[in-house]
Amino acid sequence: MEKSSGNAGRPTLSAKRSKMGPNEKDALMLAVSRDLLTGTKTTGQALRFLRVELLSLNQEQYARMVGVTRKILSEIESDRSKANVYVLNRVLRGVGLYAAILPRDNFIKGELFKEFKYIE
Repeated sequence: MEKSSGNAGRPTLSAKRSKMGPNEKDALMLAVSRDLLTGTKTTGQALRFLRVELLSLNQEQYARMVGVTRKILSEIESDRSKANVYVLNRVLRGVGLYAAILPRDNFIKGELFKEFKYIE
């Protein structure tokens, strides 16, 4: 029998998810990182996706875990937040991300990443 939350008998997030192995987690993080770098996903979309898919937590649980209010988390996930970098990093840290400054120009971004290929 599925666990149900106090939300109209809907199953909890953790009841819907199966355990993810380390390789699956790495693949998920790589895919989300690519989406962020290419602009396919916003920071808020990536955060929400990882919160649900990786951690199976609802907003209230995750907000409590990282030490912010559910309202602040909701604003960040919907890309309406005016949170400072400290708060943003606090929230992103829970899913293994941090805020970074990158050039907006795709050509420059591409050249920068080419340089990193030669470093390793």
